[in-house]
Amino acid sequence: MQQLVKPSEYAKMHGLSRQSVYAKIKRGTLPSRKIDGRYYVIVATDIESEVDNSATNEKIEHVSLIDEYREILKAKDETIDILKASIEDLKEANAQITQTLQEEITLLKQAFHEMKVIYQRDYQLTHNTTETPEEEVTETPHAEMEPEPPKAEQQPKEKEKNQKEKKRVKEKKKSKGSEEECWIPLGDLIQRQQYNYNKAKQVVKRFKKAYKKGDKRIKKQNGIYYISCYDFYEDILD
Repeated sequence: MQQLVKPSEYAKMHGLSRQSVYAKIKRGTLPSRKIDGRYYVIVATDIESEVDNSATNEKIEHVSLIDEYREILKAKDETIDILKASIEDLKEANAQITQTLQEEITLLKQAFHEMKVIYQRDYQLTHNTTETPEEEVTETPHAEMEPEPPKAEQQPKEKEKNQKEKKRVKEKKKSKGSEEECWIPLGDLIQRQQYNYNKAKQVVKRFKKAYKKGDKRIKKQNGIYYISCYDFYEDILD
């Protein structure tokens, strides 16, 4: 009579290792049968031995199953421990990344605030010196406007500055050539001439009128008036 025995039981019965039993099964030197994806060794026994060894075989089968379950549980516990350690590492790394990002955001906010303050200050300074709104000029009472001094009463220093400015412009024009464009903000001219507030408003108003009339020596860009470096403006300033 034939009996089906697990390879592990067959190995214990004959003092062999499980690997050697599986190797014999694969080579075909050991009779076997595959049931539900598992190999079983075919062992020829008589009725007496079958009766005597039935209880022993059941015990061996139970012991082998218990050992397999223990190995599975042990591997599961090890996997759980590894996953727990990985989760702790991820939490720590996430906390460090969050802290670093918060510090960088704080630095960016501070830098943006400083740049905003500097930009507003520079914009106000440039806007006040280069362009005066027409409404402010028209609403200023005529009595507060200081009379423009006659040409004959101009101070010697102002005449000397005008002559030096003309000379500098001519030299610059010769060096750069007449085809190259050169524009300066109207505020730069006002600062060089050292006009007071009322005089500066009058000058800005005159240049605006000239620009509206189509004077090619003046242009407007981004709300700021520019004047050509190569021309003179006695007809507007006088």
